[in-house]
Amino acid sequence: MALNIISNYAANVAHRNLSASDEMATRSLSKLSSGTRVVSARDDAASMAIGARLNATTQALKTATVNVGQANSMLQIADGGM
Repeated sequence: MALNIISNYAANVAHRNLSASDEMATRSLSKLSSGTRVVSARDDAASMAIGARLNATTQALKTATVNVGQANSMLQIADGGM
């Protein structure tokens, strides 16, 4: 019994193109479902970095707001004790 390897070039090309199309469709669906333009750094690295920096700044400002509120409460307690 002989071993016969048959290669179908057209089928291989079609499979590769179908896989690439499926990957692009999956990426597009991910963007649509997330509601953001940039889902990963692969889409737009600069925008992803800017977005991450803005998110960090927003979180820092939220934390600062909480800290100011707590300091205000502490000062009110100290003022009441005088």
